[in-house]
Amino acid sequence: MVRRLVATGSLPVFIFSMLTMSFATETSANEPLRLKHSVYLGGLYLGSVKTDVREAGNTYAIMSEARSNSSLTWMFEWIANATSSGTVFKNKVVPDYHFHQSAWNDKKRGATLTFDADGDVKAELVGKKNTNLQKYTPLPKDGLRNSVDPMSMILSAVLSYETDNRCDGYYPVFDGRRRYDVKLTDAGEKVFKPSKYSVFSGKASGCRINIIEKGGFKRDADYKLDEDEELIVWVAKPVEDGRPVPVRMQVQTDLGSMEMHLEKYTDGRVQLASKSAR
Repeated sequence: MVRRLVATGSLPVFIFSMLTMSFATETSANEPLRLKHSVYLGGLYLGSVKTDVREAGNTYAIMSEARSNSSLTWMFEWIANATSSGTVFKNKVVPDYHFHQSAWNDKKRGATLTFDADGDVKAELVGKKNTNLQKYTPLPKDGLRNSVDPMSMILSAVLSYETDNRCDGYYPVFDGRRRYDVKLTDAGEKVFKPSKYSVFSGKASGCRINIIEKGGFKRDADYKLDEDEELIVWVAKPVEDGRPVPVRMQVQTDLGSMEMHLEKYTDGRVQLASKSAR
């Protein structure tokens, strides 16, 4: 099933992953690439995502932390951490480890994935499992082999983007509970005006995201995007000789417009921060 509709669990996980879309040339003196994105819903500041991308030779490590707005803790509190590592051989990404864990108020949920040389993957889960087949679709038999974690998938997409400056490809993804394919297509270009919320202004390339569900999803999704709504992440270089990263996302939801802005960018040579940086 091809969907632009994304279930509650899938949308935050995928947006969280998309914010790590940055891997290419080496940073100055092997400094990590550091990003901070802010997320708003209907003009309300929801929280931020911090990402570090490190590389050494043909190995990579991506680390992210997402945290909800501290002033909203009276209503809810959400914290999420994720790490992925592996190697790159001739532009092919081969993960060996992935971890993510989120806490919604006091409820923890996460997974640790390990990948072997034959393409097999093992998952150890924390929190509720999607085993009730009346509520969740079953995982496909033998469908996990040669899949990658969400963050390593983004790395694969970026390496492809670096080659032809287009967003495209078809990627098998497993996050420990859900198995899905991600179809990326080019969405053209768009010019963004200067904003106090972002370090970026100018022309950006669009990456359109479609998710093809394979298993582990809720049969009755309790959160949906509009049928005609497209999920597009806009990618650009914040500085002329910098690295391409996600600079903007905007999508309509039942609760209003959700926007993501690049609030901070550091690559070892350049440090940028928006006027409203927290």
